[in-house]
Amino acid sequence: MKIILIAVNAKYIHSNPAVYSLKACTGAYSSHVDILEFTINQQPSYLLQEIYKRQPDVAAFSCYIWNRNMLDAILPDLHKILPHTDFWAGGPEVSYNAQEIIDRWQLRGVMAGPGEGSFAHLVSCYVNGNADSLPAILDSTNGNRLFLDEIPFWYAKPNEDVITDNGEYPGITMEDEHRIIYYESSRGCPFSCSYCLSSIDKTMDFRSVSRVCRELSFFLAQKAPQVKFVDRTFNCRKDHALPILQHILAHDNGITNFHFEIAADLLDEDYFAVLRQMRPGAVQLEIGVQSTCPETIAAIDRRMDFAKVADVVRQITSWNNIHIHLDLIAGLPYENLDTFRNSFNDVYALRPEQLQLGFLKVLKGSAMEQRAPQYDLIYTSLPPYEVLSTKWLSYKDICLLKQVEEVLEIYYNSGQFVHTLDFLCSYFASPFAMYEGLARWYEKHNLFGIQSSRLRKYEILLDFGLYVITSHTKEISLLREYIIYDLYLREHMKNRPVFAASLEKWKENIHGILHHEAETHELFPELISCNYRELTKVLHAEVFECIFDTPCTVLFCYERRNPLTNNCIEVKILTV
Repeated sequence: MKIILIAVNAKYIHSNPAVYSLKACTGAYSSHVDILEFTINQQPSYLLQEIYKRQPDVAAFSCYIWNRNMLDAILPDLHKILPHTDFWAGGPEVSYNAQEIIDRWQLRGVMAGPGEGSFAHLVSCYVNGNADSLPAILDSTNGNRLFLDEIPFWYAKPNEDVITDNGEYPGITMEDEHRIIYYESSRGCPFSCSYCLSSIDKTMDFRSVSRVCRELSFFLAQKAPQVKFVDRTFNCRKDHALPILQHILAHDNGITNFHFEIAADLLDEDYFAVLRQMRPGAVQLEIGVQSTCPETIAAIDRRMDFAKVADVVRQITSWNNIHIHLDLIAGLPYENLDTFRNSFNDVYALRPEQLQLGFLKVLKGSAMEQRAPQYDLIYTSLPPYEVLSTKWLSYKDICLLKQVEEVLEIYYNSGQFVHTLDFLCSYFASPFAMYEGLARWYEKHNLFGIQSSRLRKYEILLDFGLYVITSHTKEISLLREYIIYDLYLREHMKNRPVFAASLEKWKENIHGILHHEAETHELFPELISCNYRELTKVLHAEVFECIFDTPCTVLFCYERRNPLTNNCIEVKILTV
């Protein structure tokens, strides 16, 4: 009996924890189960060929909003080339309209809800010749449900869950060290946000803290680059979250980054005592603000004290060791363009490392789907079921916000233009107004939809700035210097950009500084083995005449990077 679990991920670097978890739960029958992972960027014909090569008796798909269209494309043809194969599906995209999906894709059945127990039962029935007894809809809420602590440790090979007395996993290696590791320490969410599927099932399930710590120790020992917790609200239970963070702090390997989605207003001094000690880059926190409009927050059944969230974010930011990612959602009820501008400006003022401007997805089975008529909520017919307009926000408004999202991603979230953006923001009534202006500049010059080089993005921002600053020679000089400063903070340019002023008059001064550094290594002792010629390859010297009180030479060192910003780690300012 040959059974394959098929994942179609959004990107290559993503992994699908569901299929590995399902296989891990099949126990003695695991030899009958193989895993295939694809991405939505591959051609449907390639998926067809690879699945056909396996000649499966059973093929089971992990279904989400990002791969639904791909499955629509390939399943009709899979039936043609594999007429004797039974096809199953599971996941959030099929759990709440199971019979509709069975009819649409001509499936043998659907696994609804948490699938580990259901899939183990399915495999045992097929291997033992009892598949005819399986119902069309296997719903784990009605039986065959496994809890998190019963699920084997799956992100390893060979497939085993053996731990030695000292807590190690013998002879186990990572599945793929180049992918993000997704890890689940809790399942479900105690909150009731109307746009989220977790609001439907109030069940909360936790892995034991001791087990989580053992498994995280495995990732740390393997020096995994990033472990991303998929817990909906990691810190919803303090006795679960706090000891996990303490374990990460105590066993930090200097490499691995841990990502958590949290509710900031649940953090307290006990959390702060641990978080402020973390190595810079060891932890990043994603915080869903979604909106700062009180009427909107109430309408989506969300509990949030934004004043407390803001205080927490400011406190964490002051430590300079933790990456903060804040989320907003456009298209929520009672939020028009003006109130969304306010939400944007409120969140932007907190200066997170990333500000994600997302758009409401009306998920199947969610409370938001049920309330859509009440809100005049129109959304796309195909996944990801994204908002097109509401009673408060027109499609024209959505189009503008889409453009703002794109320039925000290019210029703010890249972290490459920090000083220039701060300088330009002073010419606008608000941060949102600046990004709106930049979006209109992009539209006017037909820049959307074009893959611009890194250097071209600096040129575009300079052109926009020159348009905004209509006079004042000194202000224009400041703009040019901020652009250059941001450029060399991030890029070790081999060729000098055309918009940079000549350094000819400072040539001897720069040579003197570099020669002195080659002799003394006072500024960069970590480069003590480098001679003058080698230093010129790892350092860049730039003279700024305007942005500091007096003309200064700045040395940019590219040997190490700031883990929060990815800018060069050392910048030394020397008076000329």
